[in-house]
This record gives sequence, structure tokens and C-alpha cells, in this order.
Amino acid sequence: MSFRIKHFIIYFFLISPSVLAQDTLNYIFVGHTYDYQSWGRKVDPKIEKLPFDEYDRVWMGGDITAESMYRRSTVEYIDSIFNLSRPEVQWALGNHDLGAGNIQWYRELTGKKSFNVYSKNKAITLCWNTFLNPSLCEDLEAQYQMFMNVYDTISAGSHLFIIMHVNPFRGVPGLPEPWTYSHSNVEYWNVNCDSAGATFLNIIYPKLVELKARGVDSYCILGDTGDGVKKFYKPSDDGIHFFANGIGLTKYANDSAALATQAPDQVLIFQHILNNNEVQWKFHELDSLSNAQ
Repeated sequence: MSFRIKHFIIYFFLISPSVLAQDTLNYIFVGHTYDYQSWGRKVDPKIEKLPFDEYDRVWMGGDITAESMYRRSTVEYIDSIFNLSRPEVQWALGNHDLGAGNIQWYRELTGKKSFNVYSKNKAITLCWNTFLNPSLCEDLEAQYQMFMNVYDTISAGSHLFIIMHVNPFRGVPGLPEPWTYSHSNVEYWNVNCDSAGATFLNIIYPKLVELKARGVDSYCILGDTGDGVKKFYKPSDDGIHFFANGIGLTKYANDSAALATQAPDQVLIFQHILNNNEVQWKFHELDSLSNAQ
């Protein structure tokens, strides 16, 4: 046996386990993470324990604290947990994040617009600001163009993730009514400034179906849930994946009887297996994840 072959065998058996471990990437989504007991300034203490820097992508579904932009110190606190300037970290703003305005703090600490895109390893994540509307037409059109740029250039075998806060999915074939699994229903939200009929159902969903036919899987994930329903998944009739995920048990921290009736808080984790470009996903109980730290 030649030296070169021996060297390859030694390398394969000694090195390949760590190489294989790197071939699976982990993406975590968390939504509605605020602590009801902290007067708007904190996330759930169990969220604080999670090692977000160890995830390959971190997706924040909005309502991170109850008053995220009310004080700059709160945004800085959020940054200390999620490391907002990492390009792999994307924060889809919620109403509790935007309630006090001060969007400049978001831009300063993230280094990003409120809508942004990240692409690597044939996985593209679009972070949408679902509070843009035609009165902010320049930004709304720029966000739509961001989607269209991806739509026009994405290649077969890719995975497209769209994260957002509120629920624009009403009418999607095969999905239940939004209020059965989320806190919101914005079926008339305009995705661009063209017309009142430029909704998710009329404009975006047909393009996701077209992408499916081109060999691209799409995953739409919203964070405006958690007070009651903790998790939701259903594929549409056309095979587009729809998720909702959020937490909310701190609301019942002082009511043990009510707490006992609630489902456990969940977070959503995707695994992207690079060897075969497969994406798997699972909801995980927050207690288990935080206790493991």
C-alpha cells in the first residue's frame, strides 16, 4: 500500500467525524419572546440562556421584548443576547418592537435595514418588515424588489426561508384561518405599491408555487403567536411550508393553576444537511433547551 493511500485512510478515519459534524447547519427561530413580568424590558429568562452564537442562523420573529425600542438600553440588552450585527442574525420586527418608533437604534445595532437578505449554502433567508405600507412606498417597493431579485436568480435545489411577524396568509389553499394559530390577520397587507390587490395571496404565493415547480422549497415563518398557540406547521395544497412559533408562559408566572393548563413553550430549529442539501425541522420545548445549558 502506497504512502499516499495510507495517509488518506488515516485522514479519513481520524478527521472525518468532525468534518461530518460541520456538514449539518442549525438554524433557530424564536418569536414573541418577551417576559410578561419585566415591564417590557426583558426576554423570557429561558431565552436568555440559549447559546445563540452557536447557531448558524438566528431568526427573530418579532416582539422580542414588550417595548423593544422604548429605551436604547433595551435594544442594547437584546443585542447582548442575539449579537444583532452578525449577518446570520435577522430580526423581523413586531408591533412590540416598533411601538415607540426609534427605528434608528435597530439600524445602528444591526447594521441592516428593517428588511434584509442573507444567502449561503443554497439557503436564502428573506427578513420582511410586515409593518411597511404604501405610505412608506420607497421602502415597501425596495422590500418587494428584494424578493423579486431572489425570485429571478434563485437556482434549483435552493431553500428559501421568509421570516416575518404578522400573518398575511389568509386564503392560502389548505391553511386554516389565521386566528386559529396566530395573534394577527393582515390579509390585505400590500407587498408593494401597485394596487390594493397586491397582497401576499395574490402576488407572493403564486411566485412561491412557481419556485416549487423550479425545484426551490419555500418556508414561510411568522412569530406573532405564543399567547395560547405555541407552534403551527402546515404545508399548503401546493407544497409550500408554513410555520408559526412563539412563547408566552411567563404570562402565567403568578398563576399556577392557569399555568398548568398551558402547552409548553416551543422554539423551532431547522437542520440543513449539506451533504444532500436536505432540510429537516422540529419544534423543541424551551425548557429542555434552556436546562441543557
